Amino acid sequence: MATEIYLVKVGMTMHEGTVDEWYIGDGERVESGGLLYRLETEKVNLDVDAETSGTVKQLVSAGTTLEPGDVVGYIYADGETIPDVLPAPTPKRDISVREESPPAQAAPPAAPAEPAPERKRVAASPVARKLAAELNVDLATVNGTGPRGRITKEDVQQAAALIPAAAPPATLTPAAAPPAAAPSANAVPLRGMRKTIAERMHASLRDSAQLTITMEAAMDEAVKLRQSLNDEWQSAGIRVTYTDLVLTAATKALRQHPAMNAALIDDAIARFDAVHIGVAVALDEGLIVPVVKDAHAKSLRQIAVEAADLAGRARAGKLAIDDVEGGTFTVTSLGMYGVDGFTPILNPPQAGILGVGRLYDGVRWHGDRPAKEQRLRLSLTWDHRVIDGAPAAEFLATVRGYLESPFRLLV
Repeated sequence: MATEIYLVKVGMTMHEGTVDEWYIGDGERVESGGLLYRLETEKVNLDVDAETSGTVKQLVSAGTTLEPGDVVGYIYADGETIPDVLPAPTPKRDISVREESPPAQAAPPAAPAEPAPERKRVAASPVARKLAAELNVDLATVNGTGPRGRITKEDVQQAAALIPAAAPPATLTPAAAPPAAAPSANAVPLRGMRKTIAERMHASLRDSAQLTITMEAAMDEAVKLRQSLNDEWQSAGIRVTYTDLVLTAATKALRQHPAMNAALIDDAIARFDAVHIGVAVALDEGLIVPVVKDAHAKSLRQIAVEAADLAGRARAGKLAIDDVEGGTFTVTSLGMYGVDGFTPILNPPQAGILGVGRLYDGVRWHGDRPAKEQRLRLSLTWDHRVIDGAPAAEFLATVRGYLESPFRLLV
């Protein structure tokens, strides 16, 4: 019997997932451990590998959203008869780890249900091949950015944008019927991570009383400390960012202001003893917030190492559900884009989020004499249902104090 391909469940809170892209086309062969399909969930995306070798028959098309445990296809062993009509899937299983299917039984060789695809060809996903044919893109000229250099649909879209548009036919007259509108390559379905962000941010603004205050921190001493630490830790491959300094400052401030390290849950204000601080990471498909767990028990060096690891795995699509759950406060930065200040939106149910702007040259006055000073704007959004303005301002002032006397971040 064929091996069923399940929609894998990732984490206990996953309710649905989307087969974003099949890496193996319908009727193509896959080797055990090879890439099978890309799963898109509410929080993370990941590649799913084949558990056995054989011919893949897809039960659902790319873009289909199902519940964890639903069957999305089958793998038929070599020599096994592939029916014209695929069997109905077995009852849905609530699985967090894919189960082993019974070994396929050998059967007399049968003619393939579809013409065998060309074997010597560029590595590209089936969706990318179809789109390339529609857009008249030569896959041999496209650089693949997918797993193992595989060409994705986004690679094809980018290549198509560089192809000059063809001139209209000379025989076209005003009386001719207008051509059908071509589908826009920029139309992206609202699903997966993007859908979750849209729903959560809209709910955050709708269901909470959000206010934002700003303060500026003098950063001359922090700039010196960061350079010294980077010089000292260079041999260990550790690089401290300004966001790492803010993460550490916010962690220490949260311990002093527990009212900010809180959330409104079921009409009750929950205050957390531990500080699990999230750091927002921008991806092409949206924003994700991996969490540095137990940050209050970690040094600046440890926070810098862990934050870099989480950001790297986020951009590589290798985060686990546990990496993005359990946060009690969030730090988000747009300083690298030249943004001075902004109004961050709460990450529900958290009571606070700290926005970090760019480092810029400000002015400090000594009597009637000006002097240049490195400055950083901090923007704190908080939920007024959980905490009032005065304690929120006191928290932000404590963060500023740590950044202006940064040696305190090391103790």
